[in-house]
Amino acid sequence: MQLQLTLECRESAPVIPLNYQYELSAWIYRVLREADAGYARFLHDEGYSTGTKLFKLFCFSNLEIPEYSIEKDRIRILMDEVGLSIRFCVFHALEGFIEGLFYRQEFWLGDRRSRVHFRVKSVRAVPLELPAGQEPLHVRIRTRSPLLVARKRLAGPDEYLTPEDPDFGALLLRNLLDKYKAFTQIDASEHWPTESLTFRLCSDRQPRSKLVSLKQGTPQETRVRGWMMDFEVTAPRELIVIGMLAGWGRANSQGFGYGDILPFRQKPNELEGDATYTTL
Repeated sequence: MQLQLTLECRESAPVIPLNYQYELSAWIYRVLREADAGYARFLHDEGYSTGTKLFKLFCFSNLEIPEYSIEKDRIRILMDEVGLSIRFCVFHALEGFIEGLFYRQEFWLGDRRSRVHFRVKSVRAVPLELPAGQEPLHVRIRTRSPLLVARKRLAGPDEYLTPEDPDFGALLLRNLLDKYKAFTQIDASEHWPTESLTFRLCSDRQPRSKLVSLKQGTPQETRVRGWMMDFEVTAPRELIVIGMLAGWGRANSQGFGYGDILPFRQKPNELEGDATYTTL
């Protein structure tokens, strides 16, 4: 399910930090916790599991602010309302419950230097629209929040990859399969051959890196570099749904990997450029 929220700014001159994703994630968890402590605790402490990996299976966009100005590390909001999209990969029985949680909620977003009081003015459930056509689906995704893909190291922290890294596409697809297994408890490789899954970096739109600080201004502050980019994926419809609702790549519940499906400018087999396909 996906929700489109309209947030009303309750300040006369609203200014927020550039890095607000962690605080926005904390507010979403708080809404869930106050409505159903068991469900929120499950998401926060356990999540959906494959046995070795845990996923929260929800994602959210950056704030949708049509009119703004950047002032060093701050965003000055030049309008009274902004938008926010949240997607949940949940069973149908929970959809109505989750939709009703956010209406008229109020929260503060920011840090010690600048904070804004927001009120949820409206909540609208929006159907997830996928292109019609034969299986597997071939879609073009544009990220609306930074995409994170990482490679495990034998020692030390994971290595976050650039889109040009030869392992980037394969690890993105593996993450998608792991999320499907965590949600359904079904190993997707038993149903679809891995050679049917492909990733392609779109060469007609240069990826842009974005450094994001989590828990900014605290001793626990960490920085991660994600990517705003276009890419193409070929996969069964069920896997595309997982990517759209749960997010692409890592750390989706912290504000990363939210993407929209774009129409193709030309047929897939006529796309130009030297970007390569990656298969598992």
